[in-house]
Amino acid sequence: MSTWRALAIWGVSCSQRSNVQAFAWAQPCLKLEAIFEPGDLPDTPIDFCPVPEAEGTVLARVTAIACLAAINSATVSYGSENEGDLFVNLVVFPPGRGKFTIKSADKMSGHTDGVTFPLRRCRDPLNDRIAPSPDFVCLSALRNPKQVPTTVMPLDHLMARLSHEHIEELQKPQYIIGSQLTFRDGMVDILGDELDVDDAQLLFPMNGSWWIRFSHSTTQIADIGQTSAQEAMDALKHACADCAIAVPLQPGDIALVNNRIALHGRSEPGSAYGEQTRWLLRTYGLDITDVDPSQWHNGSAFMLYP
Repeated sequence: MSTWRALAIWGVSCSQRSNVQAFAWAQPCLKLEAIFEPGDLPDTPIDFCPVPEAEGTVLARVTAIACLAAINSATVSYGSENEGDLFVNLVVFPPGRGKFTIKSADKMSGHTDGVTFPLRRCRDPLNDRIAPSPDFVCLSALRNPKQVPTTVMPLDHLMARLSHEHIEELQKPQYIIGSQLTFRDGMVDILGDELDVDDAQLLFPMNGSWWIRFSHSTTQIADIGQTSAQEAMDALKHACADCAIAVPLQPGDIALVNNRIALHGRSEPGSAYGEQTRWLLRTYGLDITDVDPSQWHNGSAFMLYP
């Protein structure tokens, strides 16, 4: 994992911008240390939204937008997740929220965000309006008293642990990918149903490298009789467990996780909520050069469809 101090992101000349972008794109996770000052904060929220208005949360959001802009990524959201809010709180929920409470307090296995959305430069086979998944997941740390790490699984490390046969299987359109929990209700509201991807492949050769889309919790084989497809997916899961790198974030740090060349998750934060517990802000970054006008929600400059 690469780490930059704050000054590395500011004052970049136009001639240097392409080098900055190329460097950032080569990193599974780019950690920017002490790049903003959290200052005084209210108690940690107990829901995804809203983000409380405070000097620290404003500085975190402005800095995240600037960091993404420096690597040619627009800051975006999806209307189907948390009603399209551009920034959301990653916190532990109190009892009574069912699956959301359980998931917020548990460890999170490797996944890419927006997993049912197509990769950039690709289109959903059934609905051209579906926008691409994000290039980057941006995490801004406001509190982390127990040093709960984000975990990152670099794709090149995973590939090194997969056999040639497994790599071949993961490129075949023989998987089903379901919507992740935070998108499900919004998908139903906008599309009339959850967005599932049939005949999905998980690995994609891209310009001499590889991109991935995968979620431990929502991916399965399309045909229960395809043992080779199941074995390849199991091998990928085992590789994730072997390759997970802990990235603890201190207040004022920002992590840019590459959603194409890395999976990410987190260690278990525990059941304590509110007060002074762990609090990250999350947003997404995407190169929108090839995003079609129809793939935006009407009237929004940042909210992608669905």
